[in-house]
Amino acid sequence: MTVLIDPPAQYVDPAFALLPNGERVLRLEDVIRARAAATPEATALITPEATVTFAELDERSNRFAQAVLSMGIGHHDDQRDRVCWIGPNHAAFLELLYGASKAGAVPTAVNTRLSADETAYVLGDSDPALVVLGPGFSHLADLVRTTTSAQLVSLDPLPGVPTYDDWLAAAEPVDPGRARGPREPALMLYSSGTTGRPKGVSLPAEAFGRGLAGMHYLIGFDTSSVAHAPLPFFHISGIALALAATLDGAALLMVAQRSTEDLCRLMQEHRVTHTVLVPTVVADLLQLPGVRDLDWSALRYITYGAAAMPEAVLREALEVFGCEFLQSYGLTESTGGVTMLTADDHRDLDARRRLRSVGRPMPGTPMKVVDPVTLEDLPRGAPGELCVGGERVMLGYWRDDAATAEAVLPGGWLRTGDGGWIDDDGYVFLHDRIKDMIVSGGENVYPAEVEQSLVRMPGVARVAVVGVPSQRWGESPVAVVVRTPDEAGAALTERGVIDWCREQIAHYKCPVAVAFADALPQNASGKVLKHVLRTEHHDLLA
Repeated sequence: MTVLIDPPAQYVDPAFALLPNGERVLRLEDVIRARAAATPEATALITPEATVTFAELDERSNRFAQAVLSMGIGHHDDQRDRVCWIGPNHAAFLELLYGASKAGAVPTAVNTRLSADETAYVLGDSDPALVVLGPGFSHLADLVRTTTSAQLVSLDPLPGVPTYDDWLAAAEPVDPGRARGPREPALMLYSSGTTGRPKGVSLPAEAFGRGLAGMHYLIGFDTSSVAHAPLPFFHISGIALALAATLDGAALLMVAQRSTEDLCRLMQEHRVTHTVLVPTVVADLLQLPGVRDLDWSALRYITYGAAAMPEAVLREALEVFGCEFLQSYGLTESTGGVTMLTADDHRDLDARRRLRSVGRPMPGTPMKVVDPVTLEDLPRGAPGELCVGGERVMLGYWRDDAATAEAVLPGGWLRTGDGGWIDDDGYVFLHDRIKDMIVSGGENVYPAEVEQSLVRMPGVARVAVVGVPSQRWGESPVAVVVRTPDEAGAALTERGVIDWCREQIAHYKCPVAVAFADALPQNASGKVLKHVLRTEHHDLLA
């Protein structure tokens, strides 16, 4: 059964109202064009070096477009060149994002947390025509030269390589005025690659209008907003936040925090109205001395994802920060978030069950659940594999038709690989990755459900549940727990963890053993590598 939340009548207006000639496709390059025309002198970016207006960002992206066109980079027949960024969050990346788009090329970015071998693979696979090295990344010049035929530009001085500011200044600040069709590639980002090589995800131009309109109605940006940008721009969530802020005229704070204390200082100093934080960072903020005595009246929204917000943390955060909370779920392949657990959902603490969901589908974004084997549609409440439809779905995986055919069903439905179900009210609940499901004694055990019960236990900082071989049951769940650095964490025992879990969920779902660890293994994007944990604890029950 397909779930589609109908948009309000005015739903698309904010995303398209500023576009000329009644156009109905909001392209990446249109975001800065429209905003610079509407509020040219308003602040677009707050960086450690300078404050940048929307007019300045638009002009510099025009120069970028002309500079790449002068190199012969852009759109050739049926092929669009890739223009790649390697570096931290920086104003130059946004100039590349909009400028490459204005030139008809496809912007992309490399995850800066990858190893040298992984970086070489992504560069070789994406085959960029131009690579821009951000500050602190000039040491990768030789790697770029050996893995690609790309032209190089560097923000840091580098022998024989054009320096970014000089290269940009030599170009004319004229918008080439190019446009792409709704289903032409607009952006390419690489998936996390938790079990194999990262895959290039090609996203269509029309995907961004739908997503940004949804964010406008749910996240509350306006021209008085200051949005903190802590998420890396090589993630779709980081780019989506930047695009949404610019579309609605908000200032984007691009100053990196070095610690929780530094994050708190930045939020106070710049009167941040919107930020994106994981639940553990929210909990860390609440533990800072004096945090309750600070003025949090500017803060309007905290958006989070990747994990459920423990109820105790949410209650305290609502009291201390007094802001609204939003949770979103999505994938790179779905152009970011496709569901939203709204501010009203978070305020209704009596509806605790909803806090374990990831919200309802965003307006205009259909979702359904299918049997992961037969791919037949399943009714409300039945667990299976979540699928996403509509304009937000990727064009496909770059140069991998087989993987694309496996991921995108007939009719354009994207298989998320996530197990879950949708209740009668349209709320989406995640079980876990389909491949991570544990079959114990013929019963399906979803690790995410077990983890959600354990993360509420005092003393548990992080937890991952995996299945390991069991002579009796075939597979049994095992919990790997990271303790909190306090008395509650020190008091945790294997028996205590198991007993806690047995009070929360059915006994067959509970871990039969507990391993304690200093940290959980993660990939470059911060996702827990469960296949590593399964290998490490393979013989735990032997």
